[in-house]
Amino acid sequence: MEKILFEKRDTEGKKNKILLKEGKTPAVVYNAKRESRNIMITSQVAGKIAREATSTTILDAEIESKNIKVVVKEIDMNPITEEIRHISFFEIDENKEMAFTIPFKIIGISPAVKNNLGVMVEVMNSVDVKCKVVDLLPFIEVDISALEHPGQSISISDLNIPEAISLANEDFKNSTVVTVTELQAEEKFDTVAAETTEEAPVAGAEEVAAE
Repeated sequence: MEKILFEKRDTEGKKNKILLKEGKTPAVVYNAKRESRNIMITSQVAGKIAREATSTTILDAEIESKNIKVVVKEIDMNPITEEIRHISFFEIDENKEMAFTIPFKIIGISPAVKNNLGVMVEVMNSVDVKCKVVDLLPFIEVDISALEHPGQSISISDLNIPEAISLANEDFKNSTVVTVTELQAEEKFDTVAAETTEEAPVAGAEEVAAE
């Protein structure tokens, strides 16, 4: 993605609704010093960020003639119109460890699922980590090709995570990422269907026969 221009936004000036109508999306940039700067970007760029950027996408930006790198922390979207109302960015300090959320990427084919022995359940789709931006991964692969039977699972401790990346909370190292559960017994509707489709006796038939 090309460099993004962050324009300074006066919080005492135009209100957010007016900015949105003018094709500008309100935003804010935070940093590790807990400082924040109110900015705005074009709504076109905001839409592209929402479509393409993930929690690990490093974006190049310019603010007041200074080049910085940021990640997207939060996107506030109208649930009805899907209009982007606000974006929060976090400025990266490339020399320090930072907190990131890395998504999991499922790879391979589970023999248990392929042979209809079970159903794969994705328990976690991402994990919070700490690392320097140079060591950041776009995703962590989860190879499910070893899941051959129901009851088998893969935990975070089973994954190949580089030493430069540590869990934000070590208590989650044994947490399950994916598991294979047994197939539920199929309900049999044949008998019920047969009973409901039987022809009902015609009213008065016995009386007619008797005559």
